[in-house]
Amino acid sequence: MKNVVANTAFKTVLIVIAAIIIAFATASLGFPQHMATMFEDMGAYSFATGYAGLAYKYSGTVENLARCVDDSILAADDANIINYGDKLVKRKDFISYSEKRTAASNGVNYYHFVYGKLACAKYNRGKKEGALKAAQTSMQNVSDFPVNNALGLLSARAFKKSDIEFCRKLSEEIGKFNPSDEQQQKYYDAVISILTEITE
Repeated sequence: MKNVVANTAFKTVLIVIAAIIIAFATASLGFPQHMATMFEDMGAYSFATGYAGLAYKYSGTVENLARCVDDSILAADDANIINYGDKLVKRKDFISYSEKRTAASNGVNYYHFVYGKLACAKYNRGKKEGALKAAQTSMQNVSDFPVNNALGLLSARAFKKSDIEFCRKLSEEIGKFNPSDEQQQKYYDAVISILTEITE
């Protein structure tokens, strides 16, 4: 009798586990955006990136691709920042989307934020030329020196690594720009200061 009860209980547990697995799989495949939100709320950004990526495959929208980038940044996952970041900055609607995100933020320029994180991720992975090219691309139509632009962020990263040769390249590149206001001038001077400190 005990064996029958034990077997019944065991089968019941297996059925419950199977039902949970099936429900989770169904939610994962059918509702990736909701799953991404759930893992974001938990702070599990690596998992959130995976579900955001699935949502992007389904929709192809710039919003879902940007979510992949955002979650990758929060997860500090350089490989995914590069993977999704390269795709995002190449989209024709990236600039218009960035303008919307910037307008909705508290002064954070989303365009420069993404390019800065992308350039630094490439640098972290040993792709220095790719990092410099990303930073240069972000500044192609810029004559001044926006705060927290990719060249500035990349300079801080190279300085932290005591990368003298790369800092020299950055210093030469940054010298092509002219700050347009007091805030930009302070940022420009701070960046030049750390580059000068390491290269002289």
